[in-house]
Amino acid sequence: MDSAPGDAPAAIGGRLDPATVLAGYRHGAFPMPAVSAAEAEVNHFLYEDSVAAGTTAVLDSPLPDPFALTWWSPDPRPVIPYGRLAKPRSLMKLLRNRLRWTTTANQHFDRVLAECRANRTPEWLTDELCECMVELHKLGWAHSVEVWDGDELVGGAVGIGVGTVFTLDTCFHRQTNASKVALLDMECRLAGTGVTLLDVEWDSEQSRRLNAGPVPRREFLAALSRGGDPVPLAGGVEEVRRLGFLRTPAE
Repeated sequence: MDSAPGDAPAAIGGRLDPATVLAGYRHGAFPMPAVSAAEAEVNHFLYEDSVAAGTTAVLDSPLPDPFALTWWSPDPRPVIPYGRLAKPRSLMKLLRNRLRWTTTANQHFDRVLAECRANRTPEWLTDELCECMVELHKLGWAHSVEVWDGDELVGGAVGIGVGTVFTLDTCFHRQTNASKVALLDMECRLAGTGVTLLDVEWDSEQSRRLNAGPVPRREFLAALSRGGDPVPLAGGVEEVRRLGFLRTPAE
C-alpha cells in the first residue's frame, strides 16, 4: 500500500463485504463505491491511466465494471493525535453552562448511519456499504455515538477502530454543534483503549478545523501495524457538560 498513488485510488474493484472492508481499513484503505454507471465512467476517465501504469491495482471482483468501486489511501494522511481534537473555547463554555444534551454509544448505530447518509453529496454510503458497516458494528469493529436533546436524536458519529487507530468515518447534526459534540464524546469514550491517532481520511477545510494535520502515509501505516484488534468504545448515558471541561494538551 505504501507504493500506491497518493492522489488516485490505491485499487479498484474488489468486494463490499465485511471481511474485505475490514482488510482495507487494516491496510490504510477505505472504499468509495460509485452510485451510478455515470460515476463509474468518470472514474474511468480520471484513473484509467493510473491503472494502465500499474500504480493503481485491479482487484478480483464480481462487479461488471471494477471502476464502480475505488479504494483510497491518501498520502499524506490527515490525522489528529488522540486528545487533540479541536475544543473551541466558545463550544466548551456552551457545554458547561447551557447545553443539557446527553450522549449514548452503540445504541442506535443503524439510525445514526441513516442520518449520516441522508442528503449527503457525494453519496458514498450506498445500500451495500451501509449493510457492510452494520455487520462490522455487530462484530465490534464499527461504533456509533448518539447525541440527544431529551428524546430527540440531534447528532451522531460513526467510526471504525483498528488497534491504535480510530477512523472517524462520518457524522451528522440536526442542531448546531451536535456533530462536534458527537466527535468530542467519541474521543472521550476512547480513553484508555490505546488509540493514538484519529484518522479523518480526507484533507479538507473541515478536517483542518478539527485539528487534523498531514502525516506521511508510511507513518500512518506504521501506526496501523502496531495492533489489529477491534477498539472498544465505553458505553453508558453521559451528560455533555463533562465535555466542556476537556482541554487539549497544549492548553
